Amino acid sequence: MIWLLTRSIVWPVKAAGYGVAAGYKTGRLFGYRRVTVFLLGVAIGLLLAPVPGRELRAMLKERLLPTPPIPLPPVRDQEQVDLTLRA
Repeated sequence: MIWLLTRSIVWPVKAAGYGVAAGYKTGRLFGYRRVTVFLLGVAIGLLLAPVPGRELRAMLKERLLPTPPIPLPPVRDQEQVDLTLRA
C-alpha cells in the first residue's frame, strides 16, 4: 500500500534518472562538443526562422499529414440501387 503514496515521487525520479542516463550515453557516443554545437545550431535556426512558429507548424502539418478525403455528396433516393437478392 505504501507504493500508492510514493509512486507520485518515485516515478518522476526514475524518469529523471533514465533521462540523465540517456544523456550521458549520448554524450559518450557522440561527444559533448558535437551535441552542444548541434543544439546551438538548432537554437540559432529557431531564432532566425523566416516565419513565426504558428505558421511553420501549420506548413509542416500541411506537408507531412495527409489531407482528409473529400466527402461525397449524399445520394438521393431516386438514385439508390437495390442490390439485395430477392427470390
